[in-house]
Amino acid sequence: MLNGHGGNINQLCNKYGLNPDEIIDFSASINPLGCPEDVQKIIWERFDDIKNYPDSECTKLRKAIADKVPCNDSNIIVGNGSNELFYLIPRAMKPKQGVLLQPTFSEFKDALSNANVEVVEIVNDDGNFPIINTNLSSLTNIEDGMVFLCNPNNPTGQLTLKKDILELVNGNSNRLIVVDEAFMDFVDDDEKYSVIKDAPLMDNLIVVRSLTKFYGFPGLRLGYLVANESNINKLMQFKEPWTVNTFAQIAGQVAINDVEFAVNTRQYVSSEKAFLYNGLTKIKSIQPFQPSVNFVLVRIHNTEITSSGIQDILIKDNIIIRDCSNFIGLSDKYFRVAVRTRKENQKLLSALNLIMRDIITEETNRRGYVQEFVAR
Repeated sequence: MLNGHGGNINQLCNKYGLNPDEIIDFSASINPLGCPEDVQKIIWERFDDIKNYPDSECTKLRKAIADKVPCNDSNIIVGNGSNELFYLIPRAMKPKQGVLLQPTFSEFKDALSNANVEVVEIVNDDGNFPIINTNLSSLTNIEDGMVFLCNPNNPTGQLTLKKDILELVNGNSNRLIVVDEAFMDFVDDDEKYSVIKDAPLMDNLIVVRSLTKFYGFPGLRLGYLVANESNINKLMQFKEPWTVNTFAQIAGQVAINDVEFAVNTRQYVSSEKAFLYNGLTKIKSIQPFQPSVNFVLVRIHNTEITSSGIQDILIKDNIIIRDCSNFIGLSDKYFRVAVRTRKENQKLLSALNLIMRDIITEETNRRGYVQEFVAR
């Protein structure tokens, strides 16, 4: 990872001398409900499978995903997290250049650079969101290559309508459009935005999804992509074998069929998302952007503090946020927080409120002292 990532608990705990078990991690946007109980149960029941090699073709899991999409299992590749697939795509498809609308998920640029692909970045650095919708038109100036889109976009959370993406795909047959829908499972009315059902039917569209964020088991690493069979065949020529372990495959099969868990998650996240956002709007000198998924991007409107400064203070209370200063197009005035449980969200809001109140008080006192000094 060239540009950093959320969820580096061990790295941060080593830096600050903290216990990982005591940390509340708002930097990684994982389901606050954890993984389905049936996933934990099946892994214990199938523990003896560890003595056998995993299915290198992920046959049963691909069938479960195909039934959900729906599509044929021949339209699916399963990977060790969606990241493996992001690196696979430019390595296999060999585009002349890769186009990114920044700010967006940092691994796209890393994946393109790793495959020695020229990176073209269209940067929105004026702080006006949504980003993707306003910048799709700028892609018309680029004639070929590969375009990475993130929908919902990470870290801004902005959504692009399905019709706009399909217009881009249909109008650019010489360019491969790769859409990261890692957080789409969290989106209300996702049919308005997702193009996963269209991918098997189109020559220049690949959709990548994560199973670990929504189903709460990032430690297992599991993701998949959907594409037409021609693109699948090209990708499989470069796909490393044996990357998806037995437990990940078992967990994926159980999780993807747990309809009750999915319904409960969307209801819970919707409620807590509103609670967290409303709480953030009441804290002076920060501006949260309206969230569409399970995380909120926040802009700081105070010259006296940066995102890393807030992170350093919060971590003393065992709270980790995502400092967004290393996202291209953002700055040290942005941070991102995941939606977690009510108790944890309240703790974050209380801590942030104290931080900003103390900063404003200190700034006010300093100005008063300066004015008094000048008056003398």
